[in-house]
Amino acid sequence: MGEKYGVGLWVFGNLADRFNTEGYKPQLNLAQRISLASRVKAVKGIELQYPTDFARDQVKELKGIVEKANLEVAAINLNFYSDVEWQNGSFSHPDASIREKAIETTKVAMDIAEVIGTKNIGLWLGQDGTDYMFNDYSGAWDRLVGGLSEVARYDDKFTILLEYKPKEPRTHSYVSNVGKVLYIVDEIGLKNVGVVIDVGHALMVDENLAESVVLVDKRRIPLSMHFNDNYGYWDDDMIVGSVNLWKYVEVFYQLRRIGYDGWYTLDIFPYREDPIRAVEQSIGFIEYVKRSVDENFEDIDSVVRKGDVHSSIETLRRIFLKGYG
Repeated sequence: MGEKYGVGLWVFGNLADRFNTEGYKPQLNLAQRISLASRVKAVKGIELQYPTDFARDQVKELKGIVEKANLEVAAINLNFYSDVEWQNGSFSHPDASIREKAIETTKVAMDIAEVIGTKNIGLWLGQDGTDYMFNDYSGAWDRLVGGLSEVARYDDKFTILLEYKPKEPRTHSYVSNVGKVLYIVDEIGLKNVGVVIDVGHALMVDENLAESVVLVDKRRIPLSMHFNDNYGYWDDDMIVGSVNLWKYVEVFYQLRRIGYDGWYTLDIFPYREDPIRAVEQSIGFIEYVKRSVDENFEDIDSVVRKGDVHSSIETLRRIFLKGYG
């Protein structure tokens, strides 16, 4: 397995929700969670949250733990959502001092990333949005784009990856779909601003997942992927492939067509499941679908380009459904 499989370290956390704020799993320290991630042989990297997972003065210690576990840091993600000070946003916040703190914290994370050895900075701006109508949308978007532009210009060897999601914790997020990310990229006009397509978030917003991959590729901007699953109406972060098969087949077909070579990172929340088994099953599914697409790529590509729905259905069912036909 030559792919770069990553896992968000939160997978091995205590996994709380609003009904069980103490969490469904024991609270483990940083080293223990990294150790669990390293027990899955296919996993090569982890995604961390700053400053939630570690403090600035722990960077040297963290780097040693990661290296000892024979892992890489796939990305450092900024946590601008779980502290009360971010309740009205971060980069779009109307208070200049709050916005400045978000900008400076992101710059610190970039300095940390250089020490740890990753180029990817993830931004999911969960509190930047609205709950009610009648808002200063123009001002909020100006502040949002201005702040993101400042951190992108801070050091262009780092990639700022914007992860979109339609809602939660706000009823309406500003960065809510792939089109809005592309708008931000155009407004900023820098090559080091890209997108994280989280499968569950795209399903929530009812995007055509594979089409979103194509649109990002056409803009030639950085792309990273987060894999999970859900039923389409909420961000359940389930085991990959536990609900959707065909959407995954299509997205891996398109990822093959565009030559995707980034991280395959799991963003799942196994509240009641064994996290190691959930990771193993998720990677196993990804490997199976990718391998099947690769082995049958010419046949799939031919029927897709032909554009005949009946041929597509027959070909794909014959490939993926044992005994079909």
